[in-house]
Amino acid sequence: MALGLLLLVGACLSVQGVSLEQKQTLPHHHKSWLLIRPAAQQDTVKLTFALKQQNLGQLEKVFWDVSTPQSSVYGLHLSLEQVVNIVRPSFTTLKSVISWLSEHGVQECETIQTHDFLTCDMTVSTAEVMLQTKFSYYKHSEQDMTILRASQEYSVPESVAQHLDFIGGLHRVPNTLRINKRNVKEVKDFRYGVHPDTLRKRYNISENVGTNPNNVQATAQFLNQHYSPTDLKEFMYFFGKSFPHLTEVTTVVGPNKGKAGLEANLDVQYMMAIGANISTTFWSTANLHEKQEPFLQWLLDLSNTTVLPNLFSVSYGDHERTLSTEYMKRVNTEFMKAGVRGLSILFASGDDGAGCHYFNDSSYTFEPDFPASSPYVTTVGGTEFTSTFSDIDEKANDISGGGFSNVFTMPDYQVDVVQGYLNSTKLPEASLFNPKMRAYPDVAAMSDDFWIIISRLLMNVAGTSAATPTVAGMIALANDARMNAGKPALGFLNPFIYQNPQIFYDITVGNNQACWLDDLEGYNVAKGWDPVTGFGSPDYNRLIAAALSV
Repeated sequence: MALGLLLLVGACLSVQGVSLEQKQTLPHHHKSWLLIRPAAQQDTVKLTFALKQQNLGQLEKVFWDVSTPQSSVYGLHLSLEQVVNIVRPSFTTLKSVISWLSEHGVQECETIQTHDFLTCDMTVSTAEVMLQTKFSYYKHSEQDMTILRASQEYSVPESVAQHLDFIGGLHRVPNTLRINKRNVKEVKDFRYGVHPDTLRKRYNISENVGTNPNNVQATAQFLNQHYSPTDLKEFMYFFGKSFPHLTEVTTVVGPNKGKAGLEANLDVQYMMAIGANISTTFWSTANLHEKQEPFLQWLLDLSNTTVLPNLFSVSYGDHERTLSTEYMKRVNTEFMKAGVRGLSILFASGDDGAGCHYFNDSSYTFEPDFPASSPYVTTVGGTEFTSTFSDIDEKANDISGGGFSNVFTMPDYQVDVVQGYLNSTKLPEASLFNPKMRAYPDVAAMSDDFWIIISRLLMNVAGTSAATPTVAGMIALANDARMNAGKPALGFLNPFIYQNPQIFYDITVGNNQACWLDDLEGYNVAKGWDPVTGFGSPDYNRLIAAALSV
């Protein structure tokens, strides 16, 4: 919705500017993005202003209350209107930010229903004066992608900075390198590997499918990842003979006219094969290049949509180190806003194992990912079968992302199980991780040798982005059972998961890797929860029983 800027005009105080993102990595610090040229003054830029919200303590209390099975209000999720009434920015915040924009002649702005984001178009000359920075064009070294970003740190007046969490569209760059896939190979036929029947047999799903007309599952896609309806139909023709299923996505939000992508095809094909017969939404957020970063746009879209799917499967992530703390905290608030509305959001844990960041002195530390490290999402790690021709026992996939955040403290729901792991297992060197912080993943599933159809060819892929739609489809089936029983969707999953470890096949063999060039091991798996596979992979029958008991 458009916001009338002229209604709230006031003077901007001339005070010393303070940087909102002093720790934010600049585009030219990303080795894949090469500076091309300075931006022309008449070029246009789209920026997103994240306004500070009210009553965040109240929001978090509601979030935990509706997400904790022992709570008297468990499952009593809020409407978007109720969320708006809690968090909408104060009149003072709106007036201060809008007056500042108006003083610089910025009129082309839109807001969303929660009024806590302003997205504004302006010329580069205006943005450079207003933010005391410079803009330049950057081109990706390996992909045909050009972006417009601030080439310096930015600052705003103190009178305005106190009303903003961050400004999007300035420094963050599209994540083009982390589509969580490895060993992609074209083949002409298949004799082994993972396909829907393999997973349905392993996880005891059998012929169970969804039946509730109000149940909706979704996958979120970024960076021009589009799925092919033709490939989906062919996938179901080859692999869907043993169970009822849909052959078309129910709803497409955003663009889907480009070349089919591995990520998008994988997510749609396996979510619809495991969460079979359930209405599915393909939610595509375009790569806006010189405009704002698409992950942020997806969050804005969620806060601007009254009726949402019951869950999202997302295979997306960045290194925590490359993001500002203010940005990540605000994203966590957006996850809470989704959770109080009853959404389950599942993220892939990544394919870098424990990760590795080298310092200039040749020392290194593990490299946690975000949003995988957020306490407010459910993070999915990866497993594989113990041998090529086995479809029974699982072990850890050594690419499975997992470890401990460097930013977020450990949430209460996992303190006991993580402490149990720390007390019973040989750990990496203490300098490599912080054991007091949020640990991930929470759960896991098969993540290797998945067959997909892309461009009408059979291909074999691997990664935690295969595990995530697999688990999401099973959660969608649990939502289906609950809704058929007159219960609400599960919503934020982690308190439920950590109180029901019996749901999962415990993975006790394997580890994840860290610094691959040095062949450094990350974390070992262990009995119970571990930072490679979480609690393990879910059993359908035990999942449904637990879901219906709360």
